[in-house]
Amino acid sequence: MLSKGISAKETLLILKRFERQPFAEVVGEMEQCLEKGDSFAASLEPLALTNTLKRLLFVGERTERPLLVLRQIVKLLDLETEMRSKFWKMIRYPLVLATSLFLLFFFYALYVFPSLLEMSDPKTLPSFLHLLLHPSAKYLLASIPVILLTSGYLFFRFFPLNRILRLKPLQRLIRLYYSYLFTIEVGSFIDAGFSLEETFRHLEQGQANKKGHLYARLHAKQQAGEPLAEALGEDEIIEAETIGIVHLARESGDLGPLLLEQATLLHESMEEELEKKLLWIEPILYGGLTIMTGTLFLILYYPIQLAIQQLPF
Repeated sequence: MLSKGISAKETLLILKRFERQPFAEVVGEMEQCLEKGDSFAASLEPLALTNTLKRLLFVGERTERPLLVLRQIVKLLDLETEMRSKFWKMIRYPLVLATSLFLLFFFYALYVFPSLLEMSDPKTLPSFLHLLLHPSAKYLLASIPVILLTSGYLFFRFFPLNRILRLKPLQRLIRLYYSYLFTIEVGSFIDAGFSLEETFRHLEQGQANKKGHLYARLHAKQQAGEPLAEALGEDEIIEAETIGIVHLARESGDLGPLLLEQATLLHESMEEELEKKLLWIEPILYGGLTIMTGTLFLILYYPIQLAIQQLPF
């Protein structure tokens, strides 16, 4: 609606009238923010966007081109929704199988395994199985999957995210993501008529993360007169193809438009890279299920073999 010339306030009024709850309440809060005189970016605060998307709104506000930035934000949100949907479709069947195996293990640990041990002569059992003859041992055995799942959840919950992002298979995806944000933010400012020095001065404000440090360093390099392409090449944050585009664009004087066109290509590359990473998940899950099935088979077979050895024939 904004692209058709409808004002932001009228757009929110239309959305409030036709949207369902609870989104209609969020639209109402956004409308109240606009009526109080808040900026367009501040009025979108009820949407609870991530800090990265908020920074893109800041860029759109400073460059007076919010519609261009909103389109990029919608693309990012659509990509996130699509990848999340593919992820859940991919893991739902392995999750059903894993749940079935866990339930089978619970039943086996609580009822079958103790019965098989009772059929065996305690004197002939290995020493490590003597502990399992205690009446409460079956509950400890049944709780092993719960303990493993809880430990895995706590590990991934509190494991530093920075260490995960340092993994080599994820480096290309991270560079594509930073390059995508760089081309949108810098391209929007340059296309709006800002100089590179002004662009980096605006972008480094309020950012203490890796991207903020990059802009601060580029700002210092610009003040020192160093070419932008050479400054970008000193780090491994930005893709080499994007650095090449920057070098060519600086020579031709079309840096802003070319960076915005490059953002579209980087978005497609990110989507392809995410789909490749998702393809890893399915074989890993099925590999884990194979290990679980094999382990359960061994646990089932061993006490049965002991019980057979005790039969009088």
